[in-house]
Amino acid sequence: MNQKLDYSNLKDIVHDLKTPITSIIGFVELLKQGNHDEKSTFEFYDIILSESQKLLKLVNEILCVQKHQMESAEKTCNLNIQINRYIKELTPLALKRNIEISINSNSNDIYVSIPEDKISRILTNIIENAIKYNKEHGKVFIDIYNDKGKVFIKIRDTGIGIPENEIDKIFSKYYRSTLTQNMCIEGSGIGLAIANDIVQEYSGQIKVSSKLGEYTEFIVSFPLSHIKKF
Repeated sequence: MNQKLDYSNLKDIVHDLKTPITSIIGFVELLKQGNHDEKSTFEFYDIILSESQKLLKLVNEILCVQKHQMESAEKTCNLNIQINRYIKELTPLALKRNIEISINSNSNDIYVSIPEDKISRILTNIIENAIKYNKEHGKVFIDIYNDKGKVFIKIRDTGIGIPENEIDKIFSKYYRSTLTQNMCIEGSGIGLAIANDIVQEYSGQIKVSSKLGEYTEFIVSFPLSHIKKF
């Protein structure tokens, strides 16, 4: 059997199953006709047994491939699809503050080998902050692109910014900027800490730059997944 066959393709499955099934049917029909000596009969039995074992092996391998693909699919997500979904979920918050969100991507199929719930916890925290800590009638720019074996998600807002001496502290659990506290903006101070932990768990990086009163920009990067679309 060709180990490189893709058993997600129905034609490959049918082709590889057809040969042993045809052989088994043929030899059973010969046995039903009778008039065979004992030696020939046992040879037919051996061939039927061998083809049946081959068939069972094929079925087991197909099931293993299908299981692997299902498990991979559960741990893989298309960033474009997910980010658009998060934007829809955050639309009421954006409309309330008159925030315009734009998304740009250099590919429709950028996949990362990270479960959707983990990606959600990273990106919704950052995008929500970009809306919440923005100026009235502000903007959020989201860029998704791949380059040199990595995928990048850049989220930039036109918001209040972060004091320079606090940028290194924003990923600390329960830390909240003095600026947001003074403005009485609600928050737990835990969202970015969780996002940073998940990014590191999946061999990624998260960088932030900001200018007070002008913008804040997060760039999240991960190794690019080579898993194809199922």
